[in-house]
Amino acid sequence: MTMSNGDFSHGGDLLKLAEVSGHAPEDLVDFSVNVNPSGLPDFIRAALWGSLEKLAPYPPPHAEDAAACAAERHGLDAACFVPGNGSNELIHVLPGAFTPAEGLIAEPAFSEYRLACLKAGIPVRSLVFGEKSGFRADPKELASSARTGGMVFLANPGNPSGVLLDRDELLEAVTRRQDVLWILDEAFIDYVGEEASLVNMAAALPNLMVLRSLTKFYGMAGLRAGYAVACPAVAERLRAALPAWNVSTCAAEAMKAVFREGGTFADKERCMNAERRDDLERRLDALPGVVRIPSSANYVLFRWPYGGDLARKCLVEHGIALRDCSNYEGLSGGVWFRAAVRFPEDHKRLVRALSGYVCGNDPGEPSRVEFPVPVIKKRVPALMLQGTCSDAGKSVLTSAFGRILVQDGYAVAPFKAQNMALNSGVTALGEEMGRAQMVQARACRKDPDARMNPVLLKPHSDMGSQIVLMGHPVGNMDAREYYRHKSSLWPTVCEAYDSLSRECDVMVLEGAGSPGEVNLKSVDIVNMSMARYAGASVLLTGDIDRGGVYASFLGTWMTFDREERELLGGFLVNKFRGDASLLGPAHDYIQARTGVPVVGIVPMIRSLNIPEEDRATFSFQSVGGDVPVGGVLDVAVVMLRHVSNYTDFAPLAEEPDIRLRQVRTADEFGSPDWVILPGSKNVVHDFETLEAAGLAELIRRHAASGKWVLGICGGLQMLGRTIEDPSGIESSRRSFSGLGLLDLETTFERDKILTALHGVTTPLGRTTSGYEIHHGRSRAGSGCEPLFFRPDGSACGYGTGRVWATYLHGVFEDDEFRRAMIDRVRTDAGLKPAGRILVRCDLDGALDRLADIVRESVDLKAIYRSMGLA
Repeated sequence: MTMSNGDFSHGGDLLKLAEVSGHAPEDLVDFSVNVNPSGLPDFIRAALWGSLEKLAPYPPPHAEDAAACAAERHGLDAACFVPGNGSNELIHVLPGAFTPAEGLIAEPAFSEYRLACLKAGIPVRSLVFGEKSGFRADPKELASSARTGGMVFLANPGNPSGVLLDRDELLEAVTRRQDVLWILDEAFIDYVGEEASLVNMAAALPNLMVLRSLTKFYGMAGLRAGYAVACPAVAERLRAALPAWNVSTCAAEAMKAVFREGGTFADKERCMNAERRDDLERRLDALPGVVRIPSSANYVLFRWPYGGDLARKCLVEHGIALRDCSNYEGLSGGVWFRAAVRFPEDHKRLVRALSGYVCGNDPGEPSRVEFPVPVIKKRVPALMLQGTCSDAGKSVLTSAFGRILVQDGYAVAPFKAQNMALNSGVTALGEEMGRAQMVQARACRKDPDARMNPVLLKPHSDMGSQIVLMGHPVGNMDAREYYRHKSSLWPTVCEAYDSLSRECDVMVLEGAGSPGEVNLKSVDIVNMSMARYAGASVLLTGDIDRGGVYASFLGTWMTFDREERELLGGFLVNKFRGDASLLGPAHDYIQARTGVPVVGIVPMIRSLNIPEEDRATFSFQSVGGDVPVGGVLDVAVVMLRHVSNYTDFAPLAEEPDIRLRQVRTADEFGSPDWVILPGSKNVVHDFETLEAAGLAELIRRHAASGKWVLGICGGLQMLGRTIEDPSGIESSRRSFSGLGLLDLETTFERDKILTALHGVTTPLGRTTSGYEIHHGRSRAGSGCEPLFFRPDGSACGYGTGRVWATYLHGVFEDDEFRRAMIDRVRTDAGLKPAGRILVRCDLDGALDRLADIVRESVDLKAIYRSMGLA
């Protein structure tokens, strides 16, 4: 296979590159085209969406609306601006419009200058500024050489060199030779800044025209948008040579968006390009013998001293497209190449490939040349579940895919960079992490590890949360303070991910909320920023049961930038009820507009008994089907404002002889057989709410009538006589009264108890397991009996009569303890005890069932392909 320079006179022809290389277009890394790798910015994308409603009428004949916006941006008369279908259209119209005596081109240069002149029958002359001059064109020499009535083509910065010329020298040359029309191509001046431009002078000088391109810097080469700036008379002559409606409505709207943007994007992008360019230049400088020309643009010109048909080899063997510059006048010989500035990971890939050709080394073998070869860190394959909204099913589906991958023979670990949850658990090492990630660890058959959830936020008010970092609390922050602090957590998140991924074949990640929250993107550490870091294939999940799922898919996709869209492996429709064949037209609609397929329709799955992420509400099931003889036990769970670890009661909800109710108001209280007070992240506030709602008094009366009350963790503390908060952990008040049903005094301390426990002795004559998460230390008075004991003999639960309390979360996951407790309460309520286990809390069985359902509901082959596993 051969590839000549004529095959790619410009670069960026992905279809031709793919044909020559044998690689799919999407698998190529294209260094041959100088377009911003970040792609289209959001403000232009928004303008393009808006432009779709304006396509029926003809646009203004010469894009006068865009010219007016350009004039306002530059502070010049609108008559000075000539919008074009890219600056290349203007280049090709210029020779015919002005019929110059000759075209003088400062070489090496963009080949279209020469082509445009030759097509118009204009003789062309070159003035070469080669390597000895550092490829820096000399405006004085051009002025001296130009023929009267001629046209001089000059780029600033130069292309392919990237060399920036001195503005004052340019202006002096243009002013001195006013018998020559100077065409100054500033296609890449945005990478330098307006201070280097002659745009404002072009409006005053009758022999200067400045060309500007918007396609490179703003990532819209496929849209075609550029403009010329000249004094009104010169501008009108160019405009008259152009056909009407040469600028489409869409292109004009994009141009207007650029002119109205104000420059914030441009300032940021210049800085980012400078950092990326420095990275590329540093890596190229590490290659011995390579000569690199300092650049001010978004590309770097370098001389390759080793021969060997480099461009073809890179393309075919590595899927890397370089711009062979041998067809540039003054760069003949096939030794010069231009590489666009891309992302550091792309630069690593390029230099790794180049290093293999130094002195003829095979890139698959260790280099024999002594110079630093960048080490490319291979990311493990990763799948990430993100949602169009909270409670779309991300956490459960993450568990499902974790178990599926394990079943298919992979070593897998779950990861959620940041979790906001009141349901947390404790690892064997005493680290606190999100309960959902503990379940996901179980799905992946891994021991829970704080690295799986390095940042945990535990809300204690509408605006504030406790921050748990790598399993340990580090303080409290309000929302604004946390968002200011968030970026400092990113290194910890990355370190946790890297450490965990080194131990696995595959990673399964979960996002948080929605990646479409545009106000949070700048400080994102959990959604698309994490997907980028992991190189994860993203599945975007939507809850069809809520309605509007396809609109949410499309709307979320619209907020993604180009790189984020490339990570999107597919859409998942979740919680579907009905005939899936009816969804076909909607799936065609989504794929036609986004290019991304729907890869699964997961049905509504009931009675899995798998703990989910925090939700505003959770469903307790009413008794259905065959109810055991003996009646139903009425159990009321008091739903606190800041309830935590509500999953403690999920096993109770599965029992057929229990009616489990949520109680939030006095009217809902009724006459239960058993009242349960759950944990709380803000015990003081929640107890005050109970008092205000009249629930506290109802609980006291319930206990006085001899009925059962159980408090867990925060509920234990509320059942006592007093709560002391000397350090202001939860409130500015230092002392509070509780329900007074137990002779307990609790003091909040700064250090949190985080303990996983096994072999806890209970008053039911059997041991159980669970975990503790609390700040309070409780002391029992003489009227309160210790009932639950840790393995070391210390008390973790107390009681008086039928009022019991324990610090132990997860206690009802133990089938033996749960049934014994239920039967004890049933007996005291005058109901027949079951005397046997009716429901098994088989989490592994539930995870296997979940995996089976999801496996049958998705295109697993397509998902595996998106991860690089098939």
